[in-house]
Amino acid sequence: MRVVIANAKGGVGKTTTAVMLAFAMKTRLLEATVLDADPQASATLWASLASEAGTPLPFDVVPANLVTLGHKSPEGELELVDCPPSGRTFDKAVSSADFVIVPSSESSTDLQQSWATLEAIPEGVPAAILLCRAEERTRAYREAVNALTTLKSPRFDTVIPKSQYLKNAFGHVPDKLAGYGEVLSELLEALVKAGIR
Repeated sequence: MRVVIANAKGGVGKTTTAVMLAFAMKTRLLEATVLDADPQASATLWASLASEAGTPLPFDVVPANLVTLGHKSPEGELELVDCPPSGRTFDKAVSSADFVIVPSSESSTDLQQSWATLEAIPEGVPAAILLCRAEERTRAYREAVNALTTLKSPRFDTVIPKSQYLKNAFGHVPDKLAGYGEVLSELLEALVKAGIR
């Protein structure tokens, strides 16, 4: 199975979502690989820093491109693609996806790009917005949820709150999942409902 984490805007938590979901998979003794298709190579850097610190990530992070994304994912393994914001690699990734997660903050700019991303996903590929770095007590958050509900945008029930823990997790092996365990549960349930898993 291939789950693509995509958004036309940078800085919305794509890499964090890909890596933390891979950690969540490992806690359930499921195999996961992160495919780093973003030119910034943030997932690769995360893995490199963790290895240099003597605590390598418990899953593979490998570079991905148009050729590798053209191959089917291995049977019984979940591939998590950290996707670039646009271009041919973006198109290839989302067209090969079994599911697309669109991370977004509650800001109106991020939501606009998230909706644009949803529109760019080929028809028939299931997708949902995941609110990340959210400050749930703010007016902006309430307005974002209202907009998503009004427009009937597919979204995860789980919300990833803004936290120093996740901000500082880069380059380390985390000791907690910070909400991504619940995201994984929703994802697996959605894949079953779609007849994919």
